[in-house]
Amino acid sequence: MNQDFSNTYFPNRHTVVLFLPASPGSGWYLKEIAGVPFLLRNIFALQKLGVEKLVVWTDESVREQEIFLDLIKTDRRLQLELNWVDKTSFSSILEASSFLIFDGSTLLNECGSEMIQIDDDNSRAFPEEMMQCLNNKEVYFLMPEGLEQPERLQDGKDFCEAEERLLKSCGLNNDSFMDRLITRFVSRRLTSFFLKTSFTPNQITFLSLFIGLVAALCFFRGGYEMGIAGSVLLLLSAWVDCVDGEVARLKFMTSEWGAKLDIVSDNIVHCSVFFSIGMGLYFSTGDSIFKYLGMLAVVGSLTSFILLSKTILGQKAEATMKLSLESFNKKISDQLANRDFIYLLLVLAFFDRLDFFILLTAAGSNLFVIYLVWQKKKATSA
Repeated sequence: MNQDFSNTYFPNRHTVVLFLPASPGSGWYLKEIAGVPFLLRNIFALQKLGVEKLVVWTDESVREQEIFLDLIKTDRRLQLELNWVDKTSFSSILEASSFLIFDGSTLLNECGSEMIQIDDDNSRAFPEEMMQCLNNKEVYFLMPEGLEQPERLQDGKDFCEAEERLLKSCGLNNDSFMDRLITRFVSRRLTSFFLKTSFTPNQITFLSLFIGLVAALCFFRGGYEMGIAGSVLLLLSAWVDCVDGEVARLKFMTSEWGAKLDIVSDNIVHCSVFFSIGMGLYFSTGDSIFKYLGMLAVVGSLTSFILLSKTILGQKAEATMKLSLESFNKKISDQLANRDFIYLLLVLAFFDRLDFFILLTAAGSNLFVIYLVWQKKKATSA
């Protein structure tokens, strides 16, 4: 029997047990997958699913257990309560009536796992002593959706394949067409590199911001070559901008502050680029219209961000706001965060038509503001 679960289902209904079979070699559970030790990755995934108390049954040696504990107690990301047991001490938790078991030698995907009731076939993955203790109890185990049996990681190849699956799954549901087609393809390669470094997600955000501001400086200088250089650097900035979120999700380092920093940095880069393109065209042609178009593009982009700031930054909607307006703002904010314009900018830069881009941006961003205001008035008067 399969069951769905939510983030509050585990701690309210089950005693959750993480079973760690004896590993093929020393340090096996400490081997990193996408920048996080194997054991910690599964514990963090359970924590993310809502587990507040976790029982760990391990067949590992006492020395290995001590290493695990030394690793875990120093990690500030860990918030759940851990209790270590073996076959002699497991009886201390048997007062519970419902248990949920996870095989710690497999990789838990918190976004695609299901609860399956234990039967004679799937119980073979767990120690006989454990199953005997749980006789006449309601017992389930966790496994990836669509698999008949959990797939244990048994060699280096398994670890590499698991990391590749994680990298492919770390995008966002609201990714744009070009994000899915190109940006994520490139950013995953960069993420694979940054996972091997000590860079934090916020440091990567600042790196993206720096590259974006250098791109704006290139545009500000004007000229065909500087336009190409600025477009390429802005493209690199956007790729790196994807990396901070991917690293944060893969390393369980997401935070409200990091999300806000990312959005604010994006808008600083965009406004700087729009202003600099206008000024660069003004310096190159002497036509002051481009200076004003650049300013208009900044005003439109900044005003749109301000109007949607509560939604974009993930804050709660105001109590007086209609549900229809809140839903509308979420859809619009996805479009505002769209990075696809960077590819159009690169193409136009190669054809030396940045004048067309700044005209389109100045007009489009301000028409968008008018549309936002109109929709807000329409929703509030409904």
